Amino acid sequence: MLLILWLLGLLIVALTVRQLLKRAPKNGKPFLLRVVVVLVLLIAAAMAMRGLWPVAMSLLGGLMVYGRPVLQAFGLWRQWQSLQQKGQQQADPSPNNGDMNIELACQILELEANPSKEQILAAHKRMMAKNHPDKGGSTYLASQINQAKDILLARVEE
Repeated sequence: MLLILWLLGLLIVALTVRQLLKRAPKNGKPFLLRVVVVLVLLIAAAMAMRGLWPVAMSLLGGLMVYGRPVLQAFGLWRQWQSLQQKGQQQADPSPNNGDMNIELACQILELEANPSKEQILAAHKRMMAKNHPDKGGSTYLASQINQAKDILLARVEE
């Protein structure tokens, strides 16, 4: 019995939000969606207090099916996106385009400190031969190799 109620709750909420997103006028969607979300949360809380946890969870699951529009209606989507981007930046400690320094450029091109112009060009050619995107290499690595070469050549020409 609870499984049927669980599935019904999930289906009803998902279909309600779907119809609201399709038929509501553009300027009224955020307000109507907020009202529906608040009502679903209240119903889920009431079900949980009565001991019908599976039904309450199915109602919340129905909201999660349309997570992006729900978050947009409450103005939280941009915050969610910025949190994800910050998390990705922290998980990927590799430098961004403007953050490469001379030491890192030397490491990328596998060079010792203070290389000559010829050493930089030879190392660049060697590394690009290994990592060029046309030969199955990574576009990201190729861009880092090119950036390292540019930084080191700019330093040599100063």
